[in-house]
Amino acid sequence: MKKNLKILLLIMGALTLFSACTSVYTREEEYARATAIVLSKSMSSTTSFEKKWKTTNKDAIVDTFKNGEKDGEFRRYYLNGNLLMRGYCKEGRTDGIWEDYYPNGKILMSGYMKNNKRIGNWKYYDESGKLLGEVPYDQIPKEIRDVREKNVDQFWKDIKSGK
Repeated sequence: MKKNLKILLLIMGALTLFSACTSVYTREEEYARATAIVLSKSMSSTTSFEKKWKTTNKDAIVDTFKNGEKDGEFRRYYLNGNLLMRGYCKEGRTDGIWEDYYPNGKILMSGYMKNNKRIGNWKYYDESGKLLGEVPYDQIPKEIRDVREKNVDQFWKDIKSGK
């Protein structure tokens, strides 16, 4: 009984925290996400949260949690169902392979993250999937990085508008 009360209090606290912030989630999604986070911590297990696009009912956001933090693969999807980005977290920090995609499903760029920082060389591609180069992230042509930023910005605009 005491454990259940603690879990309930943790969930309620998380909901209060989430609702105090400007959110991209509905109240039900906030509750589901908070529950996944709390369960991952209280049960010492891996849990996941999925947000669907309202207009297509396809995945928009998929996050994995362990011990109350983002841990494991996370994915973001375009409205059309194609992957926008995929990466990995470890103990709440971005750590592992990172990939961004064009709306047509072809890869845009890929590289590695360690401790929330881009490391090593990153590959970048044209819209047909042809490899254009492999350089440190800050040397990727501005046009390619701008495409990524535009795609991510549009994703968040679509999420916030309730699509």
